[in-house]
Parts: sequence; structure tokens; C-alpha cells
Amino acid sequence: MEKEDEKSSSEGKSAGETVFERVQGFIMSSDLEKDFEDFADEHAGIFMQALDMDANSAEHPLEMYDVYKAYLDQFEGRIERFIESEGLNSFDFYKECELILDNDEVFDMKRFFVETLLSTSKYETFFSLMKGEMMRIKATSKK
Repeated sequence: MEKEDEKSSSEGKSAGETVFERVQGFIMSSDLEKDFEDFADEHAGIFMQALDMDANSAEHPLEMYDVYKAYLDQFEGRIERFIESEGLNSFDFYKECELILDNDEVFDMKRFFVETLLSTSKYETFFSLMKGEMMRIKATSKK
């Protein structure tokens, strides 16, 4: 009976929330911004040259793309691990995201969140984010 109570109390903390809402809550409550800053600091040696490059016109070194793949592994992996640790299904999350995007009539915070999440998985967006982080690093090193 005790195991039954534990199970129902853990399910109760998210009762009524969809998989999407639980993942969104995790992403919004976790310290991803600080983690991204740490990631950028770790890869500054490769990305500092981005300050002299344009996201679309310059040919980028292969090492930058390798860092991008590591970023995807780390940050998407974090979301996947959360989904699994909560006993949720990744397919259900992606299906909910798809339904949100399919609704062209509504632009709400859920749609904005999904579009933002998708944009960060594109190399061009990643490059721009890293370029911004390199500006931050350069500015703080001059102080």
C-alpha cells in the first residue's frame, strides 16, 4: 500500500499537465542560460573567431559545426533525459509540439515556445547565440 501512495503522490504533482506543459516547465525552471554561458566559455577558443564572421556569408570551420553537434547532444539530451526520468514519452511531446505548430489560427505562448525551441536547433541560430556569447566574453575580459 505504501508504494501505491508514493506512486499516486508523484503523479499528483503534475496531475492534469500535458507532456508539453511538463517539459516546458522543466525548461523554464532549469538554469539553461547559465549552462549555455558555461558551454560558450568552454568553446570560446574555437568560436572567438566568429566575431569577424557573418552567419550566412562566411565559410565556417568544421570545428564550429562539431561544437554545434555537441551543443545539440548536451541540450537536447537534457530534455530527453528529463522526459525519460518523468516516465513520459518523447513521441507524445513531439506530437503535442506538432499540433501546436499546425494551428495557424493561434499564436500564443505555447507556439512561441515551440518556435523558439526549434530555432535554437538550427545552426544559424546557434552561431548567432555563440557570437553573442563571444562578445560577452570579450567585454568581460577587458575589465
